[in-house]
Parts: sequence; structure tokens; C-alpha cells
Amino acid sequence: MDDIISLFFILFLLWFLLISVMLLSEKSDLIERLEKMTITGKDEEKINIVLEGQYKEALEDLMLAYEAKIPAALIGPVGTGKTLLARYFAQKLGKRFYWITFTDLVRPHTLVGYFDPIKVLQYGYTLQSFVFGPLLKAVLSGDLFFGNEINRADEYVLNVFLDILEEKTLEIPQLQRRVKVHEDFYFIVAMNPSEYKGTRKLSEAFRSRIGVWIHLDYPPRHIELNIIKANILGGEIPEHLLERIVDMINYIRRDSAVEKPPSIRTGIYIARFAIRRAQKYRRKATIEDIKYAALRVLPEAIELSNPEEKTIEYVKNVLMRIGM
Repeated sequence: MDDIISLFFILFLLWFLLISVMLLSEKSDLIERLEKMTITGKDEEKINIVLEGQYKEALEDLMLAYEAKIPAALIGPVGTGKTLLARYFAQKLGKRFYWITFTDLVRPHTLVGYFDPIKVLQYGYTLQSFVFGPLLKAVLSGDLFFGNEINRADEYVLNVFLDILEEKTLEIPQLQRRVKVHEDFYFIVAMNPSEYKGTRKLSEAFRSRIGVWIHLDYPPRHIELNIIKANILGGEIPEHLLERIVDMINYIRRDSAVEKPPSIRTGIYIARFAIRRAQKYRRKATIEDIKYAALRVLPEAIELSNPEEKTIEYVKNVLMRIGM
């Protein structure tokens, strides 16, 4: 009996060691992947951006605002390339790109930083246990901070920016200290039009600190066509089919029955999906692939003025009306 118990105990130890080795190996692999994929420096990824028309002009305006040390705002509907333009601008300046997309869940400590409760047990409330937020990182290093959808933020949260933009200092309550803003720090915000759901009116104190207001809209047909071409990830699709996608998107945007129109990325997704479907069947993309993709992408990419009308039925009707 003792021999059986000993054998069982040895087998259990071997099993436990095997599981431990497997878990450590998996964790080591995940840590390696995390280190490899973490963005620690300047954004060196190639950004596919079409600098034509309004985008070329907006980039020039951003550069002028930066050189004049004036905070800038990008205003436009969802999916008009505001974030992409800001990322490209940071890359052009050679700056790190720190950003937050504002929601009701974003609080001042999300921007500035907070104490890690686990590290507090070891180091106490000291710098060693403090996690620096993206705004504080940008302020200290002289990089670019991008506040996305800024008009969805609480006024209480926006007050964090007032001293940064006016007095060039930032209060860190958790550390009981105030720091100077790096002279090369730059601040850009983006916002949706005020008529969008969930947006708030910006306080006069905050608005007065933003000096340059750059408006973007859905681009002209030929520019949107070039944007889709630049973002189809190497797939092939006939020019006339891409034109049909853009025409369909623009048709929906002009329809008064649509409250939230399709974005530029909606057209990109339709083109990519159609290309991959054609590749699956080892043939060139056809109008049927465009129609198939549109029915899978568009219904959740738009909102109708009449909440009782189903978007899938609306898309089917649109396809019939435009001869698809």
C-alpha cells in the first residue's frame, strides 16, 4: 500500500511539474509577444494616407498651428480620417503619439496617472508605484497628445487641460506636485459635429484655449476612390466596381432618411470583403461580390431617422434602386 501511495505521489509531482513547465512556457511566449508588439517609441508603421484636397490643406494648417504654438481641433463626422491625420502628423514631426478616446468612463487619473495597488504594498505611495498616464507622458517628453471625441468628455475631466494650455503646468494630485509642460508638447483634439448623439457642449474655458479649428467632411468622389484603393491590402478589384462602391456610399449619405451615414472605412470594408470572397472562389471580383459585401457591412454601419425601419431592408432597397 505504501508503495502504491509513493508511486501515486511521484506521478502527481511529475504531472504538476509538466503543467508548470507548460504554463511557464506559454507565459514566456506571451511576454515575448507583448514586448514585441508594445508601442514604446515613435510610430514607425507606414500610414496609408491620401494627402489630397482637404487632407493636404488640413495637414498644412496643423503644421502652421504647431509652429505658432496654437492647440488645434479637427472637426468632422465619424470616419473622415481625423485620427489617421493626427497620427500621420505626429509621425511627420517625429513625435510619439499618445491619445485617449473620451467616454463617460474616462476620468482625470486615466489621463494623468494612478497608483498601482499591488506596487503600493511593496513601495508605498511613491513614484515606484505610480503608473504614468498618456497625457503626463506626453507633457513630460514633449510629444503629441491627441484627445479623440473630446466633446464626449465630462467638463470635470476637461479641466485637467486648462492649466496645461494656459499656464503650461500640470497638477499631479496623487504625487502632490506640479510639473512644467515640455516646450515641445503639442495638443490636438478631434470631435464629431455637435448634432451627433452623446456629444456635449464644450465649456467656454476649454474652447477659448483651442485656437485653430479645422473642419473635415466626407471627401469628393475621386479622393474617396483613391483612399479605398490605398487601403484594400494588396487585393485586386476592377476600377468600375470601386466606383460602384463609392457611388453607393454617396447615395446613402445624400438620403434624408439616414441619420448616421456610412464612413470612409465602410467603403474600405466593403471592397476588402468583396475581394476576399472572390479570392475564395479563385476568380475576379464581380458586382455580386460587392452586393454580398454591402449586405454584410452596411446595415450596422448606418443609422436611420426612423428607428422602426430595419437597416437591412433599407440596404436591400438601396441596392435595388441603384441597379445592384
